[in-house]
Amino acid sequence: MTRTKAGFSLIEVTLALGIAAFCLLAIFGLLPIGLKTQQLAVEQTAATRIASAVIADLRATPNATSTSSLFAISIPNNATTSVETIFFDTDGHFSPPPVQLNSRYRVTITFSPNNSGARSATLAHLRITWPAAAAIADAGGSSETFIALDRN
Repeated sequence: MTRTKAGFSLIEVTLALGIAAFCLLAIFGLLPIGLKTQQLAVEQTAATRIASAVIADLRATPNATSTSSLFAISIPNNATTSVETIFFDTDGHFSPPPVQLNSRYRVTITFSPNNSGARSATLAHLRITWPAAAAIADAGGSSETFIALDRN
């Protein structure tokens, strides 16, 4: 009776290790891309949440007042152009003036004149950029939206 030897040969083990190493290298190569994508998604989500809060604050401001209650944004009349800048920290919480060093997001609100008549919408362009300390042109990321406020 002949006995067969059970087990793997050295060549089979070497090939299996080579295939496993190739697969692990491919997975490790994708990790930085996945982490960067996840970080961008977190920042975009925070920017969207900030934009929603600012828009809600502007829309909740009564027509008789010219300053929003939550973020103290000065809302001009329809005939003038105005730019307001406010800052938020890394968690998306408002950083009241004076601007603190931990500000992560800068919100620039540009009110444009709307010369359509006395009963026209107040136009505003919101640009959220990060990091807050960077110039707008050099920002690592940004999000923009446009709103029309009925303040008549």
